[in-house]
Formats: sequence, C-alpha cells, structure tokens
Amino acid sequence: MTMQIIDANCGIGPWGWRDAILPGDVPETLAILDYCGIDRALAYSNLAHTPASARTANAAITAAAADCDRLIPAFVLAPHPYDDSPQPADYVQAMRAAGAKAVWLRPKFQQHGTETWLVGGLLALCADCRLPLLVSAEEVPPDRVQQWCREFPALRLVVTNLGYRADVWLYPLLRQHPELRACLGHTYVPPGGVERWVRHFGAKRLLFGSGLPHYGPGGLVGMVMYCELAAADKALILAGNIEQLMTEVRW
Repeated sequence: MTMQIIDANCGIGPWGWRDAILPGDVPETLAILDYCGIDRALAYSNLAHTPASARTANAAITAAAADCDRLIPAFVLAPHPYDDSPQPADYVQAMRAAGAKAVWLRPKFQQHGTETWLVGGLLALCADCRLPLLVSAEEVPPDRVQQWCREFPALRLVVTNLGYRADVWLYPLLRQHPELRACLGHTYVPPGGVERWVRHFGAKRLLFGSGLPHYGPGGLVGMVMYCELAAADKALILAGNIEQLMTEVRW
C-alpha cells in the first residue's frame, strides 16, 4: 500500500550537542525520510533546542527549506520583551515570505513561561491566522493546555511528545476542545492502538510525527500502515490531517 506521508514533527540541522548516530544535517535527514517512505516534513530548526533565539532558529529553517522543497518551515515563536524584538506582525511577514505553515512554542529551551499574560499575544496570532501551534507535553502541562484552549477556542493546538499514560488527561481535554489535536509518536502510541483513538474521536485529530532526529520513523510508519483501520483513516493520520491544517492557514 502506497500512501503519502507528511511528518509533522521533524527537527532539522545542528543543535547544542551531536550524537554521531543521529542525523545532523538536511541530507542525512532526507535519507531517513526516503528510507521510511516519507514524502515531506513540517520541519523546525533544532536550534530551537538551544539558547539560540527564535529569530536565529527561524532563519536557519527558512534557509534549509529554501534549498529543499520537501521541507515545510515551522517557525518558533517567543515573547518579545524589547523594542527591537520580533513582534507578532514581524513573525507574520517572515512566515509568509518563508512559506511557513505552522509554529512551535518551546518555553523550556527559549526560557520563558507559559502564562497567558506572557504568551497570549502569540496565541492570539495563531488563532487569528489559523496557524497550527505545536507544543511538547514535556514543556506545556495539561492545566496550561486547558487554559489556552478555553481562552482561545479557535486555537489549533497540537500536543506532541505525549507519554504512554497521557490519555488520562488528554481524552477529557479532547472532548472539551474540538480544535485540540495530538501527535502520534514514539513516545505516544495510544493504549489499545490508533484504533481505540479513532473509535473515540475519529481519525481527523491525530497527526503523524516521527520526532526526528531523536526518534526513527520506521516503526511508527509500519504501525499505522498495518493497523486495523480503513485506508481513508490511515491516509488522514499519515498526511491528510496536517495537510488540511496547512491549507487553511490565512494571512
């Protein structure tokens, strides 16, 4: 069975340390995508995992994607305390020019809080532009997910890096907030498989995300390909859901 696959959680390029077995540049990452049959990747710069500024990380992914049409840029947003810091309008201009289709908040690595008084302007930007906002469950706790979704009901929030016991809080939040989504990944395979998820919520709110460069995509691709779901549901999870979100971004 051949299906389009778009990786919604892919880091590109160097970061603060280098493990020789992990892909550290674009050609190495593309080789893994090729091996696993992944067509494109919604990619952020691994500089987001360092104290480097969001501006630096965004410039890096813009340059990488300009040289490779299989990479779709995902920017990193951060609060703007200074007069010469990027403002929301500056982010919009840069994202439009780069062809970016999603954003991340990385509060742990960018060293800022998650309170709405601090990041509310960025959340409003994402909601207004219908930008998918990806966050790690390791950095944004469930109570904050609940607060953001309640205060910004149009926010298309995608939670990644979920743990295997996350369903205890994730499922109640999914029931309350129809725009909340989750990213399937090696740290999150729903107990009972993707079949249980689809029985509860359908296939349209679960995205495929490998977690490259720290996790390999092969096993995850196989799990979706060979699960007991209709081909149409598999196609949504592997590519259709993130593709739909990206097509609905409005500037």
